[in-house]
Amino acid sequence: MHTKNYAIALPAAAGLAAVLLLTACGGGTSTSTSSHPSAGTTTSPAAAQAASTVAVTDREDSNWAGYVVASSATAKTSFSAVSGSWTQPTVDCAAGSPSHSAFWIGLGGYTGDHLEQTGTSADCSASGQASYSAWYELVPAAQVPVTMTVRPGDRLSAHVAVSGTTVTISLNDLTRHATFSKQLQMSSPTVSSAEWIAEAPSRCLSSSSQDCHILSLADFGGVTFTGASATAAGRTGSITSGLGRVSALTLEANPGFGRQYATAAQADASPGALSGDGSSFTVTWQRPEIQMPAPPVIVSGPIYN
Repeated sequence: MHTKNYAIALPAAAGLAAVLLLTACGGGTSTSTSSHPSAGTTTSPAAAQAASTVAVTDREDSNWAGYVVASSATAKTSFSAVSGSWTQPTVDCAAGSPSHSAFWIGLGGYTGDHLEQTGTSADCSASGQASYSAWYELVPAAQVPVTMTVRPGDRLSAHVAVSGTTVTISLNDLTRHATFSKQLQMSSPTVSSAEWIAEAPSRCLSSSSQDCHILSLADFGGVTFTGASATAAGRTGSITSGLGRVSALTLEANPGFGRQYATAAQADASPGALSGDGSSFTVTWQRPEIQMPAPPVIVSGPIYN
């Protein structure tokens, strides 16, 4: 449902400087430059214990939390597929300000301008009403809703594959025995990374990343990804199977880039350690430490993951 995932520092649009909560575009459709600058990296002992032969690096991101396997300067990798499963979380909503969350797998978004992804969302309206949905997105195009009923507790399984310019998207609700699959054409898909992510989506006024701001992250409690695997060079393996460099992303809502005027405290989210086989982990929502008044933010436009 949400398109691009970008975590770059961006100037606010001139006419919207007073109302934009953020000026970084994350989670869905944006353009240009490096999408996820790191605010600091360290080796993760907890994650490293889960895969003693593969180094895992901790990184901060402005709107993603989860794990990424990516190509490096010394070891170029092209991923052809990514898979994963999760249970749809229940969002805790309260009247006041709307909030959003998205859970997805994808290829390419961390290391390139384009992203091929599919997943689900759990959102809260300003009146405190929860809503759940499914979608796919080929950034820089906007998200496309999937006609599939999704409810809290549903078990989802997803798969994204790229062959040349052909992208195959599959999303299954194993609880409701509902299946969605579609083959699409994309002129230049990015395949240099594979992702398993919980995200604070962005709302964009246009396809330009300069017109995006990150939305408040809904309280989804926690989401556990299982069966995480990727395929590269004809070999399929888990996150820690040696297909590329592994990063654990922690969503830091105020890491020092992208934020011009914070109208409300933003929640964070962090990934736990990987399982012993490197195929599962849990992302946990974290309550904001500082509470601030939340004046209304009136911005229209599509949401991007």
